[in-house]
Amino acid sequence: MNEFTGARYFLNIPAVVAHDKRLNDKSIILFGEVYAMLNTTGEFFMSNSTLAKLLNTSPATIKRSIRELEQTGYIERTMTTDPETGQIVKRYIRLGKNDLTPRVTSDPGVVAQMTLPPGHERPEGRVMGEHIIENINRESKRTININPQPPLKGGLSLADATKEIISYLNQQAGTSYRASSKATQRFVHARLKENYTVDDCKKVIDIKVASWKDDPKMSKYLRPQTLFSNKFEGYLNEPMPAKQPPKRAKGYLF
Repeated sequence: MNEFTGARYFLNIPAVVAHDKRLNDKSIILFGEVYAMLNTTGEFFMSNSTLAKLLNTSPATIKRSIRELEQTGYIERTMTTDPETGQIVKRYIRLGKNDLTPRVTSDPGVVAQMTLPPGHERPEGRVMGEHIIENINRESKRTININPQPPLKGGLSLADATKEIISYLNQQAGTSYRASSKATQRFVHARLKENYTVDDCKKVIDIKVASWKDDPKMSKYLRPQTLFSNKFEGYLNEPMPAKQPPKRAKGYLF
């Protein structure tokens, strides 16, 4: 297993933790890191100094945040000591006794609820889980929203647009590239995120297929890493090659 260096995409922070006024901002974000690592590795073993670098703070602040999370019951710590020296050699962190597991209710207006610790009941009419992180700091009115990739021009998602483009390439060039390939996605996504459209990609495919498909030296370049490279704009602005008449054998007229 590769060394865990922190969450890559999202921090899944239960609303009960994000709304707990007893916790400061760093404690809330730190809980997200602990939760992510426990879900990935089954145990939490990152040091305070590593966490401090990850969260751009000091080890002393991390130490205080860990103590806050422990005192509020969101995490528990276990220390392993050297039997000869009595020094701490390893620290284990696990989730505390607060129940953070969603539970389905019989109320058709509420999809899921969280079991809250005493004194932290949900405001009237509030449905937990409306946001991954909402109003971490109510006083500063700062809201962190984590949204999915917005749809592209034409309403397609990034995944659907990639499938359509690669399917078109395979159809026109006689290739068999997979839209699920990470290498293929990297080049196609890069162009789509620059606001080029699916039709732009199809136009480049048409131009280069007309130019290269029947050329033994160039046909091998009918591939995503070439067509959707940083030369894409140049390809897009090339004129469509004129169709060449079929070659005739010497001495014969057809």
